[in-house]
Amino acid sequence: MPPAIARPPLDDAAAWQALSPLLKPYLPWSAGAMRPVGLVTVLNDVWFRMPTLVVELGSGTSTVVVARLLHELGTGRLLSIEHDDAWADRVQRQLDREGLVDVADVVRAPLRPHERSWHGAEWYDEAALATAIGVAGHPIDLLVVDGPPAWQPGKEHARYPALSSLVRWLAPGATVVLDDIERAGEQEVLARWQQEHGVIFDMHAASGVAVGSWPSA
Repeated sequence: MPPAIARPPLDDAAAWQALSPLLKPYLPWSAGAMRPVGLVTVLNDVWFRMPTLVVELGSGTSTVVVARLLHELGTGRLLSIEHDDAWADRVQRQLDREGLVDVADVVRAPLRPHERSWHGAEWYDEAALATAIGVAGHPIDLLVVDGPPAWQPGKEHARYPALSSLVRWLAPGATVVLDDIERAGEQEVLARWQQEHGVIFDMHAASGVAVGSWPSA
């Protein structure tokens, strides 16, 4: 059994220092990106657990950084699920330029109405998810939920279907990370996940993420 996920640095300044080896060449950073401390939390889990399959919902800077670490470690694969075709193309081109396609791929999955949605928010196309994960051929050891976008009014609970949608592929003891937990919508999603799936999350307020472990049985 791998050790528990390491506690993140106390602030983003310390996280930047820890991330610096994985930030070259340059990558853009915006308000929508995972905070540096949150990304270090994810990378710590990758380093300690050496996951066979990482699935990330919502692509971006984190996709490339996680792929760089997987490449350095020489193990594991990342599937980054993205609904925006133009953004998916941009992230995939960066992976191609860096020769990271052996460890990472951007999966295009448009948003559609979904039976498990909360207040009608759309979810990733189930067929696209099933095909990509089925081809990968391994259960998910690390699930990072940073999409779909959930900041707009009426879409605050857009990420709620993640566990129900992916439950059949989650490995026993898999790590589940939810980003943007400072928002009320994500906090309400966490409460329902804990009630419905029995996953207890540690709230890392300084990093903006919550980290839980999927039940082993």
